[in-house]
Amino acid sequence: MNAGFARRTFLRTSAGGLAAASGVSWAAEAPVAWAAGEGAAADDPYEQAVRDARMEWAALPRDPRLAPHLGNGRLVVRAVAAPGGRGVRLLVGGPGTRSAEPPAGVLDLLPLGTPTAVRCVLDLWDAELTGRVTTTRGTVAFSALVDRHSPTLLLRARTEGGERLSFTAPPPEGSGLPPRSVSREHGDRQLLAASPANAKGAGEAALRELLATGTDAAVTRHRAWWHAFHRRCYVSLPERTLQRFHRAQMYTLAAVTDPGPERLADAPTLLGPSRHLDIGPVSAALEQGPSPAHEHLAGALPGVGSKAGRTDDPVRASGALALWEAHRYTGDPRIVRDLLRPALAGVVGYFSGFLMEGVDGRLHLPVTHSPGQADVSDCTHDLSLLRWAVTTLVAATRRLREKDPRLAHWEDLAARLTRCHTDTSGVMIGAGLRVARSCAEPSHLNWLLPLRQAPHPDADPALAQRSLRHWAGMRDAWHAGSYATAAAMAAALRDAPLALELLRHLTGATGDEADFLAPNSLYRHAVSPRAAAPFPAGQALLELLVGAGGDAVDVFPAVPDAWPDVLVAGLLAPGGHVVDAERHAGRTRWVRVGAADGRPLTLRHGVDGDTEVWISRPGHTAPHRRVVSRPAGPGAALVHPAQGTTLTVLRPGDDPDLTVRQVPAAR
Repeated sequence: MNAGFARRTFLRTSAGGLAAASGVSWAAEAPVAWAAGEGAAADDPYEQAVRDARMEWAALPRDPRLAPHLGNGRLVVRAVAAPGGRGVRLLVGGPGTRSAEPPAGVLDLLPLGTPTAVRCVLDLWDAELTGRVTTTRGTVAFSALVDRHSPTLLLRARTEGGERLSFTAPPPEGSGLPPRSVSREHGDRQLLAASPANAKGAGEAALRELLATGTDAAVTRHRAWWHAFHRRCYVSLPERTLQRFHRAQMYTLAAVTDPGPERLADAPTLLGPSRHLDIGPVSAALEQGPSPAHEHLAGALPGVGSKAGRTDDPVRASGALALWEAHRYTGDPRIVRDLLRPALAGVVGYFSGFLMEGVDGRLHLPVTHSPGQADVSDCTHDLSLLRWAVTTLVAATRRLREKDPRLAHWEDLAARLTRCHTDTSGVMIGAGLRVARSCAEPSHLNWLLPLRQAPHPDADPALAQRSLRHWAGMRDAWHAGSYATAAAMAAALRDAPLALELLRHLTGATGDEADFLAPNSLYRHAVSPRAAAPFPAGQALLELLVGAGGDAVDVFPAVPDAWPDVLVAGLLAPGGHVVDAERHAGRTRWVRVGAADGRPLTLRHGVDGDTEVWISRPGHTAPHRRVVSRPAGPGAALVHPAQGTTLTVLRPGDDPDLTVRQVPAAR
């Protein structure tokens, strides 16, 4: 743990400090006129909220898991202390997978003098890391970014006093190659461009040309992309800790989400509700086709359990879950027709050959492994995935109106697949095996999330709550990922008190334990940045504000009582509907929803009492005329808007402020 980092990164409340100081050291008098980013615009709530979530380090850690990170999805750079505290080490590599991967290369920034102090700030608005190294000879101020549009690290430094800075590339671990790097020196100022040795389009000639003529344009384009990214969605909470956590989640989402189609299985669910599906792998898969990968099937042989090795299950590894999530939020029929249905057909066809008919006439699974738990027959984890896969496959085939000769077989499989085993505590791990001790991974609850289905077709709704509470009541073996997953499950069940308790635990502690987030807002127990991102916790926060399950647009379905004032803008509901809304003094004041298509829409707006529904023309948000709506229960309406129009629900005679702004802070 970095002992010099005394506070949580996203708990910082002061607005001064290094950010302003380093901005002065990078002023326009520098040899390349980079755009200044010294402070947030006073009238821009988006910029204010994002800059307020900046992360600060009083000293760089030696452990990469605790370090600041820069990235563009394909390339991630982490800043740690150089060996012996001699300077700054930049670990240049990919976002990583679930397993540990050594960095693709290393760059050391070494001053002449002995460092006596190092301070760094990660500014999320510009996606840049700035730092100041004080040494026995003078100071070094530096700024670094990973260009959003190329596999390139850009760094500039300025020395003061008698200090000088050198860049070195120690030999990488294993058989890797050191990164390519090119530097230029202008008196006390230095520029450096670097890229991984295997990066395409970023050879030494391209790096030299970038430093000579294109740095200013590259940085301007880079910052413009990030500013537009941060403006897509907005969340203002009275609990500023969680508001900053949300902004850190959005930054990390863009920094580590690999857009390659081969990364479908790793696509975060958070991409949908935050309106960022375009930076994920589904877009590339639609253009390039699915990744030709079914090697995962060989390591998932039913009947041998964990003896086959701990591989991803075929449903997840096929990318089907990410494809279904993308379809839920976009409705793009190409996802189902070209990607999802073929993937599900392959997985269901593979697994159906291993099912065994029991004396009860049901189809049962032989022994498989419930991740993080045990080997067991009728494993709830695999039964749930198979049930989801086959029912989704049947629904997709019917929706596409395709005459597939396998449809009758799939329907029979779905009807005869055995139920998950249950006892008084809830859903069991499998046949004869209950959850009797603490476990970090609730694989027996995957039917709740990410599958969003009941454990079996006619299950008592209370079974889900009982199962979650039973697992969450034994936390001895939990790490931070367990808290994040549990928070997401609680939010899906609209258990706001439990979800808030778990989110506060994650973000409110300063200890070294694995059940808290690290200073960079990532898990401590995971090695690579992608695996260490607590995206389920970010999903939980958004799902308390805009529902992510069912067919209706559900606004503020489970806002904790501790949040009397909330404002959201640009969040996405299933079906592709963009939601803006405000909660004031514990009551929903107004809701604005962009109609993604022209189909009837059930809107659970939550505005109590008499309401009016106004419609706006496509491309406009100001209410234009009143429309007729049918009540659909308390705080709900059934409307039929034209495609591209915007609906605004408010109380008669009310004239609320519909602009984006900060709500008052309570804590």
